[in-house]
Amino acid sequence: MWLKLGDTEIINLDFVSTIKKNQKTPSIEIVYHDLNNIKSLPFANAEDRDKAFKAIMENLSRMRLFFE
Repeated sequence: MWLKLGDTEIINLDFVSTIKKNQKTPSIEIVYHDLNNIKSLPFANAEDRDKAFKAIMENLSRMRLFFE
């Protein structure tokens, strides 16, 4: 499955291990299976990061329900 990130990027979820909020900075981290490759998505503030994280989780939940 693929996940769209904004208007310019998508990621292949088959290679992703974890998607999490970074508590030290306003960013979301995408950790790949090899655990050495981490993509950081920076945001202006924690509120924007939390809003984006919630949207990602809602989209993943909808995709999961669709495929069940």
